Amino acid sequence: KYVVVGGGWGGWGAAKALCQSNTDCDVILVDALPDPTGATKYLSKSGKPVEAGTRGFWKDYPNINALCDELNLDQDEIFTPFTNSSFYSPDGLEATAPVFSETKLPKLPFPIPFLNQNDDDDAIPQLPSPLGQIIATFPLFERIPLPDRASMVGLLLATIDCLGGDEDVQMQYDRMTAHDLFIRFGLSKRMVDDFIRPTLLVGLFKPPEELSALVVMELLYYYALAHQDSFDVRWIKSGTVSDSLIAPLAAKLQEESDLKV
Repeated sequence: KYVVVGGGWGGWGAAKALCQSNTDCDVILVDALPDPTGATKYLSKSGKPVEAGTRGFWKDYPNINALCDELNLDQDEIFTPFTNSSFYSPDGLEATAPVFSETKLPKLPFPIPFLNQNDDDDAIPQLPSPLGQIIATFPLFERIPLPDRASMVGLLLATIDCLGGDEDVQMQYDRMTAHDLFIRFGLSKRMVDDFIRPTLLVGLFKPPEELSALVVMELLYYYALAHQDSFDVRWIKSGTVSDSLIAPLAAKLQEESDLKV
């Protein structure tokens, strides 16, 4: 007998793996919610649905795509199209991230040799991060001046210098803070304060003064393993994650594997 504690994605993933493992066992899932199967909405005091966990679904989520196929769910009915993402600071809208897989190449204010800008229908080529994101979002910053935006190229130079070096070079970056890194490679204070600092607070939960430069570079390296359209995100079209995805999964496991909830 196996007891899975927690009805989030991790709990349901564990329950699914156990139920489909061909092991002769009983599987029980327990959660603090009265009904973690998604069949009954959990509402706030104001009457709005409440659910924990991820609400955005990125393009490179093969597990979610496979789950939809297994449950015979029409993804066009479950999810919205991939949508723009907006970045806000306390001062308002700072930048808009496009849908990279659908974005056309913008007319940049400077020439780039390997990019053909003669055709208005040219799609943005598949470039590794952060170059692809820089090119695609360059014209979409709402308030940050052009020279500050251009200083983002320093991130690319820093990535090449750090990860292209030997272990001694990487140790030097590890002893450096991300704050010192940004100064060394010429990122403007405005760009750091209004865009990069809040991004690191969200992504790594610390300001650049408390982050190793190597950690930041490794984060960029991780993203460089995928093309820029890996950042495209979509959402549940209607209802909630629970009633759209968890409920049919729970019904399948209860019916086919006698899962107890």
